[in-house]
Amino acid sequence: MQYTNPILQGDYSDPDVIRVGEDFYMTSSSFTYLPGLPILHSRDLVHWEQIGYAAERLPFARYDRPAHKCGTWAPSIRWHRGLFYVYVCLPDEGLFAFTAEHPSGPWTCHYVKDVCGWIDPCPLFASDGTVWLVHGFAASRVGINNLLFVHRMSDDGLQVTDNGVMVYDGHLHGDVTVEGPKFYERGGKFWILCPAGGVKYGYQLALCSEHIQGPYERKVVLQQGSTDINGPHQGGWVDDGHGHDWFLHFQDVGVYGRIVHLQPVDWSGQWPAMGRCGEPVREGNTALAPFRASVPMTDRFQGALGIQWQWQANPRREWMELLSPGLRLFAAPSPDLFSAGQFLSQLMQARDFDMDLRMTLSGNPGDLAGIGMMGYTYAYLALSEGQVLLRKGAAREGSRWEKTIVTETTEASAPWTEKTVLFRMRVRDGNVRFYYGADAQTLAPLGGDCAMSCGGWTGARPGIFAMNSRQLQGGWADIESVLVRTPQGEEI
Repeated sequence: MQYTNPILQGDYSDPDVIRVGEDFYMTSSSFTYLPGLPILHSRDLVHWEQIGYAAERLPFARYDRPAHKCGTWAPSIRWHRGLFYVYVCLPDEGLFAFTAEHPSGPWTCHYVKDVCGWIDPCPLFASDGTVWLVHGFAASRVGINNLLFVHRMSDDGLQVTDNGVMVYDGHLHGDVTVEGPKFYERGGKFWILCPAGGVKYGYQLALCSEHIQGPYERKVVLQQGSTDINGPHQGGWVDDGHGHDWFLHFQDVGVYGRIVHLQPVDWSGQWPAMGRCGEPVREGNTALAPFRASVPMTDRFQGALGIQWQWQANPRREWMELLSPGLRLFAAPSPDLFSAGQFLSQLMQARDFDMDLRMTLSGNPGDLAGIGMMGYTYAYLALSEGQVLLRKGAAREGSRWEKTIVTETTEASAPWTEKTVLFRMRVRDGNVRFYYGADAQTLAPLGGDCAMSCGGWTGARPGIFAMNSRQLQGGWADIESVLVRTPQGEEI
């Protein structure tokens, strides 16, 4: 089967992958968006479906509100003795493991270690029965990075039992931002695959040793070279069970996030050879039969909330109610959209698309409901008190413990006396433009193009919302559907 990179247009940052029998499973970072740690399934490594999340919520009051740039960073996924594991660090709160008998859940959360500054953990269930963990450090939390430590763990992989050993110091080799290590045992040796050099312009390292705790030899095994695939940044290695090996990694493409590529891996030599001559490929072939799967963006809310949706904080029951059919979003108080935990968003699965929201607002003074594109600068279209508003916002960070300063301004408005409206958010080449009307035939633009912006380690995120700017409770917006189509009219 021939494929073309990227295999996923969604912002699946820091992907990791495993194979169990004929099935492949992947997870990725989700930061402040919850439920988090998405679990995806495939049978051909190219076409993927989402089947669940490992983290329904995070067990800290801090995440009851948006905590941009915090939350779940760079997880790893493994399967051992009939149990699925997802390991992840919250950079301020510590090391967690989530376990499940089935990858779609339910998942059990284990608080493994209360520690600040650890990032990107990955376990190794070694062939001799011992269990180990490798991780990096966040300079923003502990003032150091470029170091990898290996720790011994309990037999169940749920306790760290020593202070660890430093197995790699990037400073000694001219590497910067060494992070995202993935731990493997292959051919009687121990391997750590990790990126260095930074998200946009870095490269992949392979570290090899005959002993778990080192010393490790180093080699660059994948870099941009003459290609247009920048990075290529962190990911995971997997064999396909049919004699071939693969490496999934992400490429940072700015406001569209961190999209996933698939590279062939040749282990016939002393070191793994990734891509073609150590450079990423744009096209490739697998020996696997095509798997019919995709990640949808459209949702008609037929008795359930689509699996693609994530809140901007720990979910609360009072934010929504399912209708028959449809979705009711309650207008929870929030001073701005950036601070609204009830902003309900998803990953973009295409570069260009139209997202149509049909809704009815029944609310209090100060209620706003509509559609928007989130980032550190953002824009949204809302129905509020007899008018349609185009608003733009900008967030300026202090520190991770200081309140972010957010400003919102109304850029354009138009009267709208009806309670029901159709909104369209048109996404083209990194810009959004908004339209409103009674139906698709009467849509009219409001304002001009709004440039999309990255968020906290994420690309821009399209979403829907209801909120109240006057601290009043009780209003709501009834959502009939969210329909997403390509410019050619194909439903996504």
